[in-house]
Amino acid sequence: MSDKARRSNAWDDQHLRGPVLYPVRLVVKALSSISLAVCLLSLTVLYGISASVPVGLLVLAPTYLLYGLSAVLVAGGVTIPAFVGVRRLTRNTQRPARFIATFVVLLVGIMGGLALWRMFVWPQLRYDPTTQEGFRLFAGFVERYKNITLRRLPGIEMSELEYYAWWPLRVILLTFVVNMVFATVRRIDFTVRNIGVLTVHTGIVVLALGSVYYAGLKQEGDTLLLAGAIDPRTGNPSVGPPQDMFYDNTRVALFVNAGNEGWEQHPLHDIPRYNNYNVGATSGASAWATGKLKQPGAEETERELSLPVAPIPNSSIPPDVSLRVVGYAAYAEPGTDWVKGTTGQGDPLRFVYLHSQLPDDEGHISDDPIYTVFFPPRSPADRITGNDVFSLEYTLGAGAGMTPQRWKDLTETLPPRTMHALVVEVPQPPPGTSFRAVYPVQIGSALTIGDTGFRIGVKQLEPTPPFPIITDGYRGATSSVAVVSITPPNGEAYDRYVYHRFPEINQDLLKELKPNGQPVRRDADPSIRVSLIEADQLYVYMDEPGSDGTTRAIVRQKGGAVKVIDSIAPGSRFEVLDKVSLRIGERWPSAVKFERPRPVPPEEQKKDEVGTHQHSMLAVEAATTIGGRPYTQVVWLPFSRYMGVMASNQRRIDLPDGRSLDLMFGRLQRPLPGFQVRLLDFEMIAYDHRGAPRDYQSIVRVVPTGAPGTARFEMFDHVTKLNSPLQAPFHWDDQRNWLTNLPERLVAGMSPFQFKFSQAGWDQQGWARTQAQVDAGQAKRPIASFTILQVGNNPGIHLIAAGGIMMGLGIPWAFYLKPWLVRREKRRIQEAVAAGTWKPPHK
Repeated sequence: MSDKARRSNAWDDQHLRGPVLYPVRLVVKALSSISLAVCLLSLTVLYGISASVPVGLLVLAPTYLLYGLSAVLVAGGVTIPAFVGVRRLTRNTQRPARFIATFVVLLVGIMGGLALWRMFVWPQLRYDPTTQEGFRLFAGFVERYKNITLRRLPGIEMSELEYYAWWPLRVILLTFVVNMVFATVRRIDFTVRNIGVLTVHTGIVVLALGSVYYAGLKQEGDTLLLAGAIDPRTGNPSVGPPQDMFYDNTRVALFVNAGNEGWEQHPLHDIPRYNNYNVGATSGASAWATGKLKQPGAEETERELSLPVAPIPNSSIPPDVSLRVVGYAAYAEPGTDWVKGTTGQGDPLRFVYLHSQLPDDEGHISDDPIYTVFFPPRSPADRITGNDVFSLEYTLGAGAGMTPQRWKDLTETLPPRTMHALVVEVPQPPPGTSFRAVYPVQIGSALTIGDTGFRIGVKQLEPTPPFPIITDGYRGATSSVAVVSITPPNGEAYDRYVYHRFPEINQDLLKELKPNGQPVRRDADPSIRVSLIEADQLYVYMDEPGSDGTTRAIVRQKGGAVKVIDSIAPGSRFEVLDKVSLRIGERWPSAVKFERPRPVPPEEQKKDEVGTHQHSMLAVEAATTIGGRPYTQVVWLPFSRYMGVMASNQRRIDLPDGRSLDLMFGRLQRPLPGFQVRLLDFEMIAYDHRGAPRDYQSIVRVVPTGAPGTARFEMFDHVTKLNSPLQAPFHWDDQRNWLTNLPERLVAGMSPFQFKFSQAGWDQQGWARTQAQVDAGQAKRPIASFTILQVGNNPGIHLIAAGGIMMGLGIPWAFYLKPWLVRREKRRIQEAVAAGTWKPPHK
């Protein structure tokens, strides 16, 4: 303890007395202690460890401690008796021999004990995660969180930037600063020889304060700059539209457009990042839940989430409508569910259950369904399901997919081993009669249709349409297709697209061409009707022709064998394969399609995109009162990385009274302080003309906006490269002297409104496409339609640097110059004592 510390403690003992000042004395002593500094530094280290070491590994510490204790006990049980014995046997021997004998016995005893522990104890303790045999404390927790750090646990959910800016670390650092100041003032004399220690302590304080300032005001994100229109004369892009904001990398927001008033931003707080919460959130009874379908992320459905969306001033959201976040999927893909609707809302929905009488691995046969399928018969895109082995379809009579003509075609008997067949029907005189025949076909088949004069050639048999179906009402639907060439008795041949699932949209393509070079299309010529029958896998067609709920079915096995069931009561089963059957389940009079998340398994996730919200979905509930009755509706919003610029993930909530809300979920948009950025041009510089990019650069223009409270500066252009970022609003102006630039640069380094723009991405596809046009002589130069600049500030970075510099200067003084000064003073005192001229310092 230094003399100054003793004097400080003596002053405390003398003046900080009594019931009022005694607590102050304790606080002062605690803040002046070195032990507190060691504890705070240890907490800082532990905080850093908690941010990077998985929780599962930390929880393993007690288990490994017990492993080590068991090894020590076994080794001690062997070594201690041997040690005692050798000491007794060598009591009368010389000391060197006794030492050598003891050392050898200890070494052999420890190694032998550890060998015995490894042979007999460790096999019993070693934990096997597969069989769960062995000893491990908190085994389930360790296995579940073996790759999860503390900041990713449910209830914490922070990015690395957020975790290091969290209040516990700030409290630790600020307490350490106070402790350092108290200890320095009360323990260290302010003398020349202590300048090094004082400088180091001051540097530590400055560095800690700078880190707290930096973490509290740090912002990171990126902005997307669009190119302007292309000048046809030069091929160069014009000045792009101004960008006055950037997208935050950490914070997110809900964007709302109520009544076409424009998008408004509602910042969201405490949104999860790494875990799923209430992924089963819906607006009502769910088909997934009703059908007891195994719901993805079911283990997280119990995690509740209820975060109100805070209102903002002058919001366009009706005052009687409130918004609340009720669910979150961290890494998911949109999936289709159905929600039970009110009368007149949506289309009917039929549940069908797949049952198996085959025994499981333990020999048990369950009567529970192994799978549930739900069909909306009025939706062509959704009334069909299947895979490479079987296909199921549910229709609702002539008005929804199963006309009497199609039913008749699908029930036709085919020759054995037939995979594809055509039903051909040609009206013939007398009126009301026709020629009808079934032809097994394959690619290249040539058919002569009786004596009708028609000839048919099979050109293609495709499992999916060669071109997407764009007919109204059938968008998104799919079907196998036969492309056939039809030659009529008198006339020119034409091609017909024959859809197995949707014969009503069959089309003819004529040899005649439109002005744009495409063939003329028309509805299928009624003078010959062609229908496609498929038998290349198991096909099951279920149809509900009446209103009593009775169903009929066609089961066509692979190879052509067909079975027709004329009547199936609701709840009844019918066999489709040996010991495999289908059961007709309940029917909802109305159902509405509902988009919800399907969580992606961890092994299929991209690790660098986990926790970025990039594949997340957010459930938002709108609540209001209509006609005196409460009404709620839930919608799941996919994440939008660049809201309003790239592909839209907009979703709509339609209220029963006709009002609507458009919603989007994306990154928080932060304004640029008093300036805008515009893209002038972009260039990719390759290593070898067309090789890999060596550098890419954006020529940008910074335009002041004159916003109140912001710095004034002149408009300037800057070439932003990988190693040459843009600084704004302050930039080092070579036209001004350094005495003007330097103070402003130092002030800008402390400002949270000084930003750095670095080249981060660009329109690679657009550049490659326009480069190909240049090679073909169709364009003057390659163009990128956008560039992405990373945006970030570094507030207080000069404080952190200054603290580091002060520590670097103080350490040599404390370790080298101070000892020299002490030795010099000691010699001076010794010489004065020898000469009899030394006088003790006055105290």
